[in-house]
Amino acid sequence: MRKMVTVLTVMGFPLVAWPAMAADAVPAGTTATIGIRMTVKDQVKSDWHSSVIEHVFNGQCVMMAGHAAAVGPDGMTAEQQAKVATTQTQIQDYQQQYAPSDDMLSQFEAGAEACGEDEACLTALAMRMSQTPEMQAMVQQMPEAQAAMAAIDGDLGPARYQTWEPQSCSGTISVNDVYVNSDSGGEGGDGAYTDTITASGTAPLLEGWRGVFMYTDTLGGTTTYQVVAPPPVAVPANSSITGAQQRQIEFLQGARMPEKIGPLGGVMSPHSTAVKTDGGTVMLEIAPN
Repeated sequence: MRKMVTVLTVMGFPLVAWPAMAADAVPAGTTATIGIRMTVKDQVKSDWHSSVIEHVFNGQCVMMAGHAAAVGPDGMTAEQQAKVATTQTQIQDYQQQYAPSDDMLSQFEAGAEACGEDEACLTALAMRMSQTPEMQAMVQQMPEAQAAMAAIDGDLGPARYQTWEPQSCSGTISVNDVYVNSDSGGEGGDGAYTDTITASGTAPLLEGWRGVFMYTDTLGGTTTYQVVAPPPVAVPANSSITGAQQRQIEFLQGARMPEKIGPLGGVMSPHSTAVKTDGGTVMLEIAPN
């Protein structure tokens, strides 16, 4: 049976002050550096193949805060959706209530068409229309209309959600793997073999990887992470049959991280949680500096 344990440690080394339970979001453009450690241990055993792997990623990412918003990364809540619908209905009602009649619009359109490009004619038309009883009534209603529009409550709540995106990441990936492939051969053991391959070494993280995103809820005091596995690296390997070679190593051996990890209690606070992946369990530990 395949067993997989992934330990992901994200350690923050902030360039700005991080309150344990921040009451407000930080200004957009604020940067902070987080340290990252991911460790994967995996054992596979079958009739003809077995492997023991250990992969460790040590690195850091410079993160930048985006603009805080009332709507979280999962979209509007049911309450916010209802608020938007109510607000839109109120605006449409007021626009209808204080809009000019179809007859007035028709008169103005006909007059404007007759004037063409004659600016003096258009000015005279506007002056004439402004003296009509309907337009005079609209002028008198203008303060009431402005007050009614201003009274519409379109507030979706405090700007509590903030996205932190990676600007750059660096680090190294260390590999310490053993793969054993065997074949009992044909009748009488003809062609039987056992090939033991060891892969061991450290390689730099591929430039351009930016695989950590943070979503903070400063009002709820939580942080949600999105983590993408580091890209494959090539390390020295040795086969008991073919000798020295290079081996391409996938960090998670084909498993996928979940779309999100969390929300976890605290904004840049120590965290420890077990996260299920399609290949096993991810143990997540976070400790700010």
